Amino acid sequence: MRGRTAISAAILWLALAGLAWPQLSQSPAALRSAVPILCTETNFSGRTRVRGTGVIADSGGTLLTAAHVIEQARSNCTLSIMVPDEEWSRFRQLRAFLIEDCRTEKALDLAVCRTRPAAGSRDWGYIRGANIRQRAARAGEAVRINAFAGWGLIPLVRNGHVTGRSVYQRADGCYCDFAIDISSEAGMSGSPVISQSGEVLGILTLSGSGKFRGISFGATFREAAAFLKAQGVMLADDFSAR
Repeated sequence: MRGRTAISAAILWLALAGLAWPQLSQSPAALRSAVPILCTETNFSGRTRVRGTGVIADSGGTLLTAAHVIEQARSNCTLSIMVPDEEWSRFRQLRAFLIEDCRTEKALDLAVCRTRPAAGSRDWGYIRGANIRQRAARAGEAVRINAFAGWGLIPLVRNGHVTGRSVYQRADGCYCDFAIDISSEAGMSGSPVISQSGEVLGILTLSGSGKFRGISFGATFREAAAFLKAQGVMLADDFSAR
C-alpha cells in the first residue's frame, strides 16, 4: 500500500511538472504506446524520477525496453510505467502500472517485462499495444523516436534517418544492428524507433560518443525475434521482404 501511495503522489507531481516543462520538440504527438518508466526510490526520501522509456507491445501490458534500464534500477527502485487515458498531446489522467517479472537478453540489451495496474483492473482498458514489426531498419529510412527524459511527462519526439545496418560491438559485450542520426540523452534508453507508417522496428539502447556523437544505436525486433517469441511477444511479419 505504501508503494502505491508513493506512486500515486509521483503521478500528480510529475504531471504538474510536465505542464511547466519546456517544450522540447514541435514534432507530432508521441505514439500512445510509448510510455515513461519511473523509478520510485525505496529509501526514506521516496523520490520519483524518469528512469527510461519503454513501449507497450500488446493489450496484456507487455513492456519492451532496454535491459540496462531494468537491471540498473532493481536494487533501489519500485519501477512503474504511466499510461495516458488519451494521446499524450491531450491526456487528462495517467494510470500507473507496476513493472514485474522481467526477462532480459543481455547480448541485445533488451528486456521483456509484465505489468499490472497499481490501482485496479479497470485500468487495463487504457492499454494500447504498438504495431511491433519484424523487419530490418533500412539504410536511409526516415524514422522517429518517442521518449521521456527529465522530470516532467512531456514526450520528446525526434526525427531522423537510419544511417546504416551493421553489427556494432559495444564495450560491454552487447551489440546493436542499426544506427540512426539522432542524439539521445538520459531517459531515452528503451525508446521505440518508429517508421513513417507507424511500425515499431526496435528500441534505442546506446548513445554514441566521441566520433559517434549525434548517433544512437539500437536493436531491431527482427534481430531479437527468437528471444521475443520465447517470451510470448507476437511479431508481425515483413511482407515486403517476400
